[in-house]
Amino acid sequence: MKTKTLSLISFFIIIVLFVGCSAPVTFVEVQSYEAQSTKLTPDKAFDAMTMILVNRGFDIKMSNKDVGLITTEYKKFASTGGNPPFDLYIQIKAIVQDLNGKVNIKLSPIVKEQNRANAAAFTEHELSYFAGDPHNVSLIKSMREGGWRSDAQTNFMNVVNDVSQTLGISVEEVKQNVTNTQKNAMGIME
Repeated sequence: MKTKTLSLISFFIIIVLFVGCSAPVTFVEVQSYEAQSTKLTPDKAFDAMTMILVNRGFDIKMSNKDVGLITTEYKKFASTGGNPPFDLYIQIKAIVQDLNGKVNIKLSPIVKEQNRANAAAFTEHELSYFAGDPHNVSLIKSMREGGWRSDAQTNFMNVVNDVSQTLGISVEEVKQNVTNTQKNAMGIME
C-alpha cells in the first residue's frame, strides 16, 4: 500500500513538473508583408522602395520598374559556430503594384543558411522567428539579443517600418501573410 501511494505521488509530481515546464511560444513563418496606400504613385513608391533597401544596407540585385520588381542581393546578418559553422544571409523581394488606385508593396524575406566549410551546401527558407511571452521567447537561443532569428527579424522589420512610414500608414495596418504554429520553447534546441 505504501509503495502504491509513493508511486501515485511520484506520478503527480512528474505531471506537475511536466506541465510547469511548458513555455508556449508561436513559431512564425513569414511568406510576405503587404502595405497599401493612396499617398504615392507606383513610380514614386518604386523609387522610395529602392531607397529604403539601399539605406538599410541592401545591394540591389535586380530592379525592373515596368513589372514593379526589386530583388536584393543576399545580405549577411549573422554567423553561427558549431560543426559545421554557418553564415546566414537575408534577401528581400519587393513587388510594387497599382491595385485599384492604391499602391501595394509586397515584401517577401528569404533566409539563406550557408555552410562555411562547404559553400555549395546551403538551404533557403522563409524568414521565421518565435513570438509570445518575452520570458518564453528568451529561452530560445536564436531569439536572444544577437541571436540569428532575432537579427533576421530586426533586419526585415526595419524595412517594413520604413515602408509603412513612407506610405503614411501604421505598422499595424501592414497585412502579414504568415503561418503560425504553436511550440514549446523548452523543447527548442537552437
